[in-house]
Amino acid sequence: MKYTIRAKTEHRIKIQRSEFIGFLFPVQSMDEVQEILKEHQQTYADATHNCYAYILGYKGETSYYSDAGEPSGTAGKPILNVLLRNELSGVLAIVTRYYGGIKLGVKGLIDAYTQSTAETLEKARLCQYQELFSYEVQTEYPLLESLRHRFQGLKIKETDAEYSEQVVLKLSVPDSAREELEEILNSYTAQNRLSYSMEK
Repeated sequence: MKYTIRAKTEHRIKIQRSEFIGFLFPVQSMDEVQEILKEHQQTYADATHNCYAYILGYKGETSYYSDAGEPSGTAGKPILNVLLRNELSGVLAIVTRYYGGIKLGVKGLIDAYTQSTAETLEKARLCQYQELFSYEVQTEYPLLESLRHRFQGLKIKETDAEYSEQVVLKLSVPDSAREELEEILNSYTAQNRLSYSMEK
């Protein structure tokens, strides 16, 4: 069983005068990971290092880490190992370091990045990771706001919308919300007011 986090979590520690700021973000796609990384690196452009790791997919199929200038294997891999040990997916972890003037050495860096990530995770609220399904909904304009209102509370994420003669909504839907979503969609399909398709 995989787990993820409910919300962004942040935690600061100091080790040998260096400040380590751990961040955890719930993420669903590579686009989301890249967007968060870009914004984070702009916000913390004055940091010495912004090291990170992430895991995506229902079975953790996609993972990656970056040492971001720290010696190879001393930052990104320890961050990733914390995520793996805790059976997490759908998570991006970033540890931002402000160098304090004292070199930590290879073991010291590994321990510091591990500690920062682990302590940040201790503050996070975990939940079971659910497989996500992609839905494409094509509907008429007068129905749009009503649909969006009914989607609220179902943990459905609207990932894209295309506006032409009709509206095409692209949705990311957790497994737990599929049955209720399809009940909503089918009620309108019966009236010939929308059509939809689903894929994993």
